[in-house]
Amino acid sequence: MSKFQRVFSGVRTWVARHREQLWAYLFIAPGILTFLVFNLFSTLASVGISFTDWRLLKPPNFVGLANYQRLFADPVFSKALVNTGIYTFVGVPVGVFLALLLAMALNQQIKGITFFRVAYYMPVISASVAIAMVWMWIFSRDYGILNYLIRSLGGTSVDWLNNTKTVLLAATIVSIWKDLGFKVIIFLAALQDIPEDLMDAAKIDGARWWQQFTRVVVPLISPAILYVTITGFIGAVQGFDIVYNMRFDHDGGPARATTTLAFYIWEMGFSNLRMGYAATLAIALFLIILLITFIQWRLRKRFVYAEV
Repeated sequence: MSKFQRVFSGVRTWVARHREQLWAYLFIAPGILTFLVFNLFSTLASVGISFTDWRLLKPPNFVGLANYQRLFADPVFSKALVNTGIYTFVGVPVGVFLALLLAMALNQQIKGITFFRVAYYMPVISASVAIAMVWMWIFSRDYGILNYLIRSLGGTSVDWLNNTKTVLLAATIVSIWKDLGFKVIIFLAALQDIPEDLMDAAKIDGARWWQQFTRVVVPLISPAILYVTITGFIGAVQGFDIVYNMRFDHDGGPARATTTLAFYIWEMGFSNLRMGYAATLAIALFLIILLITFIQWRLRKRFVYAEV
């Protein structure tokens, strides 16, 4: 047997022995390639671009840490950071709480409940442009149904979308409403996975509904709460579409009251063509998301049931 035949025979033997592993790698190859091209390579490219002054139409110029120095002295970045914090740390906890209440209501076995489950999920698959247009009409100072209800109760109209004190709140409300259906579906699946025996045992032991909720339901669905919270924070910190579609000017709302980090990245990169500084902002956003996720993951052992 020649050397070539021995090598070929060895390859065939190795392939036959690892056939299942090779098929597994073959099936996950598209996902790995997609991650490499659109995530890993783009992230590394953003890091490199953040050290340059690149105006797209001209070759990039290496500026070292100048963009990062500008970041700490930029008042708009500070404003965007505060807005993003309010948008996130108000919207996510309220959204998780409301979604859990709705999921418990939709977990009842009553006639027509399927319609309401579908209805609550509709905003998730609806276009954010259409959602923004509808809510802009709802928040309208002169013609909005919300101000109509306020006036009916004896109050005065609120200029929701032009008042620096209310415009971010309006955008947060829309964000909560739009993402509510996704959280409800996750909680609904978790609730339906709770064994009925445990609930019956709690009732026999004399547990009230609040005790059943806090001592049985919440611990058993705590993994779902963790998942919804982490994904909610990641999505909210990157919040862009609602803020972008509900703005009245190119500066992110009146006096930049709705300028979030994601919106500021878009403004710097695609409006002002400052790709170098936009990449720096993107790196800062990435680090913020990484820090928040790391903290939540480290704290999971304190409230996730059976987590070690």
